[in-house]
Order: sequence, then C-alpha cells, then structure tokens
Amino acid sequence: MRKRDCCEIILNHACDLGCAFCSQADFEPSSSMPAAEAVRHIYAARKAGFRRLGFSGGEALLRRDLPQLIKAARSVGFKAVRLQTNGIRLAGTTAAAELVKAGLTVCKFTFASHRPETHDRLVGGKGAFRKSLAGLENMLKLKAAVGVNLLVTKANYRNLPETLKFFMEEGVPNFVLIYPIHTGAMARSAGLRVSLPRAAPYLVEALRLASDSGLGREVKALNVPPCLLPGFEHRASGLYRFNTVVVAADGEKRDLDTAAAAARRRGPPCPRCYFGTKCRGVDVNYLELFGWKGIFPVKSRPAPARSKAGPFFTNNEKCFLELLRGGKTRGTAELLRAAKSVPLCYDCADGANVLLTGSSLVKKGLVNRSFRNGAYFWSLNDA
Repeated sequence: MRKRDCCEIILNHACDLGCAFCSQADFEPSSSMPAAEAVRHIYAARKAGFRRLGFSGGEALLRRDLPQLIKAARSVGFKAVRLQTNGIRLAGTTAAAELVKAGLTVCKFTFASHRPETHDRLVGGKGAFRKSLAGLENMLKLKAAVGVNLLVTKANYRNLPETLKFFMEEGVPNFVLIYPIHTGAMARSAGLRVSLPRAAPYLVEALRLASDSGLGREVKALNVPPCLLPGFEHRASGLYRFNTVVVAADGEKRDLDTAAAAARRRGPPCPRCYFGTKCRGVDVNYLELFGWKGIFPVKSRPAPARSKAGPFFTNNEKCFLELLRGGKTRGTAELLRAAKSVPLCYDCADGANVLLTGSSLVKKGLVNRSFRNGAYFWSLNDA
C-alpha cells in the first residue's frame, strides 16, 4: 500500500493579492469549501492514515473559521498541521497567536523577493512585503515552525542567493525554491519567463549557500530536474514521492504524484541520464515555450550533497535548544515529552530525531551529551 503522508485541503480560491505567477488564477474566486465538509475531510484523512494535514487556498486566512478547523485537525490526532499563506493577515499579533493557540504547527509563507518593491510588484499589492514579513516574524516569535517558498521568475532569479540569505538571517530554516509552472496567471506573464538552464546556476548557488550554512537538507528545488542542479541533484523535489492527496475546494481529490507525472514528459536527454527512470521529466507547458535546449543528461552517479555545520539552525535544532534553556539537563525521553508544548517540534515521533538533532548540535559545540543508566542526557554547552 502506498505511504500516506500529507492531505492538503484547499479551503477556498479567493485571495487578497493578485500574484503575476499564480498557477491558480483561473479558478473561480467564489469557490469555497463549506466548514462541515472541511471537517469531514479532516476526519477522513486521519482515518485513512495520513500523518500531516495542510490548509491552503487561494488565501486560507480569508476563512474566519480557520482556527476552528485547525482545532478539529489537532483534536482527531494530527500532530503536524500546516498553513500555506501569503502572510498579510498575520501582520497583527492577535491573528498569529490565535492560530498557534488553536494548534497550528507549521506556517509556510510565499515570497517573490527580499526586496519590498520587487515583491509588491509581483504579488500585486502595495505594502504587501512589509505586512507579510511582519506576519513571518510574529510566527517566529510564537515558536511555530516557519518555512518560505521562494518563486523563481525573470524578475528575481539572479538575486536568489541574496534572497535566501536575507530570510535565513530572519530566522527561517526551511525553503522551497519554486520554478513556477506556466499555467494560470504565469501563462500570461511573458515578461516573467526565464528558462530553466538560465536560472539553474543561481539555484545551485543558493543551494550551496544553504549547504555551507547548515541548512542543506532544509532547502529543495521544485519543478527543476536534477540534471540542472550539478552537485545538488538530490535537492530536486521531483526525485521523491510527495505522498500527498490534495482536496480541492469543490471536494475533488487528486493524488499529487499522479498529477505531477501526467504533467511532465521525458525527452531526448532522459534515456542517457542517470536519473532517467527516477526523474519525472520536465513540465509540458515549459517544453512548449522553451523545449529541451540547455538540458543535458547526468552521465554518472553523483555524490549526494552534504550539509555542513554552519551558523543557522533547523526547526528541530531550534526546538532542542529551546528545551534546554535555563541550564536544564534532560534525557531523550524527557525531551520528547517536553517537546509537545513547543509548536516547533512536530515530527519527533520517537527518539531517533532527538538523537540526530542532538548529535548535530554537539558537533556545533552548543550541546553536551552524556550517557548513563542506558540513556543519553543533554545540556547546553556554556563554555
């Protein structure tokens, strides 16, 4: 049986921005899932064995019942509940706190640049960057796990490393570099089109920056074939199963892996490529615009990129350090119990992640580890 990981519920298609790269711009804005139906899908997803639940839109924060839906998801046993948002409506501390209190654990923001004028122009809202950044900072202060989706367009691709560094310094540990699919508004935004081979060197530079900063495994590229990411081929999201089912606002369900495979094609370079059988290929809409020019096969097995022990911390590392504040010494089992009170920790189901995270912090010289009576104990290194 196929692994069931995430169920994503699209609550509505209405949005308070008009992003020039939006792939959903052609959906009916008035389409909205009734609350009772959303609750039914939440219960059904948990019963079906999904481990994580996500809410998105449009802009899901336009739904006044979002806190209640988050509570419903937590009440049926979802430990990880994620929101995908532009973040504008989280600029006020009250709204952000209400969601975290309801049980939200992960908040994913979409940004088009770290430059306010560029971001505002691409999302179609004056002052949007300032508000979205305030929302992101509010979620960080509330110790929710925060991630950022960075959209790659002709207007910003040369600044990707700079943009990544900006948000890393804000405290964001998790990123997806998204090359947009050419549907919806993006299909009409000819001025934003940049070919994959032209954007790829900047994607690689951004991935290298993440690797050298300690966040290599926390940054991936979406809709980019591995052959265009030399040295970071394994950061291509297309190599891995999403194991996600998306429930549209009208209730229709689609398997994301099946949909992705149907929208991609393999071409002349693929049979000779090391990833030929694993990679899904390139999006059909991209191929209609740019073809296969500049895309070449990977001729031999590449070595997986390794993340160095840099100055930035993953969400799990942040949670670990938070639980040891105040000079506490805690065993692995105690850390797991204490982590239930911190939204940052949403994927530590057993001691394996604690050991992995603790070992990483020991290498960074921030945590001490001792072993006694058959268990590991951890404390902050005050030296």
